[in-house]
Amino acid sequence: MPTSWNDDAVVAAIRRGSLRGVVAGANIIRNEVVRLIMQTPKSGRLYRRRGVVHQASAPWEAPASDTANLIRNITIEVDTQNITSRVVSSALYAAALEFGTTTMEPRPHMRRALANTRE
Repeated sequence: MPTSWNDDAVVAAIRRGSLRGVVAGANIIRNEVVRLIMQTPKSGRLYRRRGVVHQASAPWEAPASDTANLIRNITIEVDTQNITSRVVSSALYAAALEFGTTTMEPRPHMRRALANTRE
């Protein structure tokens, strides 16, 4: 019995499946970033702002969430042509938190999430 091979359909199906896997992996990393920010204990200083007590993160802990702006700005960019994706933290201060500044030690969240989900 002869079989037909539709190269274009097979390649398209492989690309779709691969892209689904890439996006699923990016979502796992993004969810880990959010978990690190929202759910890991913080041990920095306590301070009051607008009548609310806030626990800051200490150096080398994931940042503490205050306004949720950092979390809102963590997105996934997908390149369907190259079957790749990136988890992006686009808050203006994200890089300063991740890598630190001359006056502040780092509060890594993106690198830690990647390391935690590597497997």
